[in-house]
Amino acid sequence: MRRVEDARTGTRARPGSPSRPAESPGPLLRPFPGLRYDPVVAGPLASLLAPPHTELDRSTRTALLASSRYVVTHLERPEYDAGPGRAVQRWLDEGALVQDEPSFYVVRQEQDGRVQHFLMGQLDVSAHDDRVHPHEGVFEQAVTARLERLETTGVDSEPVLVVDRHPWPLSWTDPAPLGRRVEVAENDRCHVEVWQLDDPDVLTELTVASATHRFLIADGHHRHAAVLRAAQRDGTPHSLLVAVADDAIEPVDLRALHRVLPRAAAQEVLRRAPRRRDVVVKNAAGVALIVDALGFEQALVVCDGASVVVECPPATGTTVGSGAWVDTVVRGFGTGNSDVRYRPDASAIWSTLGDRAAVFLPKPRVPALQELVHGGSSLGRKTTSFRPKPLAGTVLRLR
Repeated sequence: MRRVEDARTGTRARPGSPSRPAESPGPLLRPFPGLRYDPVVAGPLASLLAPPHTELDRSTRTALLASSRYVVTHLERPEYDAGPGRAVQRWLDEGALVQDEPSFYVVRQEQDGRVQHFLMGQLDVSAHDDRVHPHEGVFEQAVTARLERLETTGVDSEPVLVVDRHPWPLSWTDPAPLGRRVEVAENDRCHVEVWQLDDPDVLTELTVASATHRFLIADGHHRHAAVLRAAQRDGTPHSLLVAVADDAIEPVDLRALHRVLPRAAAQEVLRRAPRRRDVVVKNAAGVALIVDALGFEQALVVCDGASVVVECPPATGTTVGSGAWVDTVVRGFGTGNSDVRYRPDASAIWSTLGDRAAVFLPKPRVPALQELVHGGSSLGRKTTSFRPKPLAGTVLRLR
């Protein structure tokens, strides 16, 4: 393996990077003793991985659970495992999982023709650390449930996705000079490689460098909020498995989560909007053009064959954006959560609307989100969709 000095990239100028605090309370990211599958006991890695739990419908989850006793989905909730004690501890005792010395990991994930690298590490979560920023609101009941699951299962079975744009001193998106490849998984859906970084110089360099970073929570808000709540409860920092995506080197795909809802709820949005203007939309391409041009406080409402761009009133609190205002109107109208569907693909929505209506939100962008959250604001719940999301099961962490 090449020495650290040979792998340096130097300082890279990155437009849009937020300013850094003059003093840092310490590293954000640390190496951890990762858990990895032993294929001799557990079977091929490709058969044990799973999409993030929020991406699984009931039938897919059922099929995964039935496919292998070691598929990672068994670790998501206590009720998915009927054995005595914690499943993760049984798997360790049976040799299905092995534990490494403290390391960072780079996961190379190729899926749908797209390659993304993730730096896997242990995030320190503290009640007074302002370097990690959620960008969406959370449901309190979901935070409570998530904390209970984490503490009951005793394992981080999938990482929280965080996005970063600040320079790293080591180019970990090219992991070969920094570590060794320890896992390869391939099936008809994806190709995954896991690289272990355990050289002491590499670990020190990345750990120290992380102190100057600020992370944007992209996916996994409820897990982060749950661990933050535990830190506040206990008066001591807690930790969480995260996968860092370097948006400056490999830009993530960030989309709005549009709303598909009953026509009456969309008509209430139109009625409550302070300003509105009719637009002509004839096809999915027209939707995409208008959505791309929407301002932060605008939305496109398609209802009863008409298309209208609405201007939302200025926000009065820290939750901002047209999505938050639309949700407030829809909830106030009495529309339940089960009556609203959240979809990132505007073209697919247009072609399948049927007798329902749609509210299309403006296209979000990572630098604008970073500026927003660093100023103390956030978007409403379920407003964005980041892609790609890291698969569950490549590397796990004991809690």
